[in-house]
Amino acid sequence: MEHSKLNITQISPGLISIPPNGWGAIEKIIWNYKLQLEKLNHDVNIKYINHIDHSQDILHIHVANLAIEAAKLGIPYIFSLHDHHVVHYGIESHNYKINLEAIKKSIISITHAEYLIDHFPDTDKLFYLPHGVDTEFFKSDNRNKPDHKLLCLANNGLAGDSSFDRKGFLFAIDAARELNLPITVAGPIDNIEFFKHYPSHANYEKLTLRCDSPTEDEILELYRDHTIFLHPSMLEAGHPNLTLLEALSCELPVVGTYNGTKKIDGLFVTDRDVKSIVDSIQYVMNNYIDITKKIKHSIKQHDWSRIVERLDGMYQSIKSIKTNVINQEAKQAYIKAYDTTDKKYVEPIENLEIFTHFVDGPFLEVKGNSDKKYRVQFVDDNGLVHYEDTIGCNMWVRLNRKYFTKWRVNIYEGSTLVHTKILNFENQRVLIGLDSKSLGDTLAWFPYIEEFKNKHRCKIIASTFHNDFFKNSYPDIEFVEPGTVVHNIIAKYEIGWFYDNNKEPELPNTIPLQKTATNILGLPYRELIPNIDFVPKQRPYNEKYVAIATASTAGLKYWTKEGWQEVINYLKSEGYRVIHISKEGTDLQVEQLSDTSMQNTMNVLYHAEFLIGLSSGLSWLAWAMRKKVVMISNFTEADHEFQTDCIRITNTQVCHGCWNKSEFTFDKGDWNWCPKHKNTDRHFECHRSIKAQTVIDKIKIIL
Repeated sequence: MEHSKLNITQISPGLISIPPNGWGAIEKIIWNYKLQLEKLNHDVNIKYINHIDHSQDILHIHVANLAIEAAKLGIPYIFSLHDHHVVHYGIESHNYKINLEAIKKSIISITHAEYLIDHFPDTDKLFYLPHGVDTEFFKSDNRNKPDHKLLCLANNGLAGDSSFDRKGFLFAIDAARELNLPITVAGPIDNIEFFKHYPSHANYEKLTLRCDSPTEDEILELYRDHTIFLHPSMLEAGHPNLTLLEALSCELPVVGTYNGTKKIDGLFVTDRDVKSIVDSIQYVMNNYIDITKKIKHSIKQHDWSRIVERLDGMYQSIKSIKTNVINQEAKQAYIKAYDTTDKKYVEPIENLEIFTHFVDGPFLEVKGNSDKKYRVQFVDDNGLVHYEDTIGCNMWVRLNRKYFTKWRVNIYEGSTLVHTKILNFENQRVLIGLDSKSLGDTLAWFPYIEEFKNKHRCKIIASTFHNDFFKNSYPDIEFVEPGTVVHNIIAKYEIGWFYDNNKEPELPNTIPLQKTATNILGLPYRELIPNIDFVPKQRPYNEKYVAIATASTAGLKYWTKEGWQEVINYLKSEGYRVIHISKEGTDLQVEQLSDTSMQNTMNVLYHAEFLIGLSSGLSWLAWAMRKKVVMISNFTEADHEFQTDCIRITNTQVCHGCWNKSEFTFDKGDWNWCPKHKNTDRHFECHRSIKAQTVIDKIKIIL
């Protein structure tokens, strides 16, 4: 392609000066485009929209409303999409629609995150160009760093909500706290408002907060003074984004989220999950020298000079198309210059209707009058093909897998990919049901319905046997009774204990109870506590009291009467009233709650000092109400139930944990189920071996 000198105009967004003297990502991008394009012998001006005319060869605009103004003036332009709100607000939002209009009216448009191409299926003008970094400025000074120090650098919050943890500060601080490492969180003054919502995180003793909008020189010093950069962001319009590349350029390994197909040396991709982040940090610390050597060797490929060379190729390919724009001509010229990752341009299928949904498994139907044959694939996000077959028009296929997978559906005509679509639930209706009447299961699993809604930005219809616990606390979720027929849904998922690897990828009894929900919904596993509908009433007893719950749904869950009575007597001797709240009643010498309705039981729990219970629904209820629980459970492993505010009573010196062993499956019809020692003198030894004094010693910790 002949290389011509171009007269290029970059349009200023108009809010921040260029080059930026403060916090401004778009302005930094425009400035680096200008510097590098001038090195390629182009004339580059930065102007406001009201100063443009038809004289420039290339007009490049970075904000949607300004692009639409150029279109009204009849001036052809290239548009860059920088707005992550197009994802947050959804495809029905005004924000999305004006960006789509700006793309459609452009000659060609650029996105800096590959996934956004799939987010705009109604246009074929959007192409991917990554961000870059000034590797001559952002570079290591090889200073000695004897100890590891973590760094976050970002402007947190989302769409005016200063409390929204878009950048993952809370995950980063929790990871630092777990590893007992110092961490710095730096950024603009707006971050002060964010941390007002999270005082427990702001008060981490090894946290340094810098909310003073550091300058470029100060940012460079931050990178040089730390060893690992954390970026557990939820939503970005650039993948990789600018700070991630700057950190790498200073030879800092990065632990964070990334939604791109191209591998980046030194970037360790994690979920927004504390355990995942901690594991990656530990790996980086253990392999630090080798990782930094790889970064140093490869970072130049991300330099702005390399990126702008590609941008220049794009400019050159369309320089002659300035007026009377012919979309197909522009598109084909641009595709020739389109040097990117594995993202390929796909020509759409003509005269066919393709239907997909994920109700009771992924479903694909091809409708039309063609006699052609098409090869269809269902591919997971690791690139593994789970299903492949050849079908014709007016045929359909369905997979058996019922749990969430981020499917990519590919359709080939011969060897040519003619259709590809990645699962996207944004603003779609999704039905999620809980396949259990158990109170504990319901409370354990429900918070992940909300988590799924937030992750996919979809509209949730929830079906549980205990809707009254949640209706007021989750106003954005629609509730229906089990068995209700729900129309116009894109997907349906059932959460339950399924010994079926098409419904649940792991044996349910071998994992923590809450992980059942995260496995089925495709979420990272971390303990979440639900919000429940409860308004405290008057304190039921004047004295300090402790609630106990001695009953459960199977014999192996019970503790001994002798043990319970000794604990009751101890609490009374310490001046505590003891209230037994199990509705089954008891023959122990203890006060039985007479009104065991759910609302009264919750009120008694709310005002109690704490609960002593078993692995049962009432223990999960106390946890959901943010009460301390002393749990006597030795038939499950210690991580099977919740961990927050739970004092666990076990005895690992005897047979224990049978519930969580893969070789055993609980028999609901056998009250005396004990898979190894039934009808022997060791029957239920897991709980019979727990002494009252062991429980009392644990209670003393919280009295």
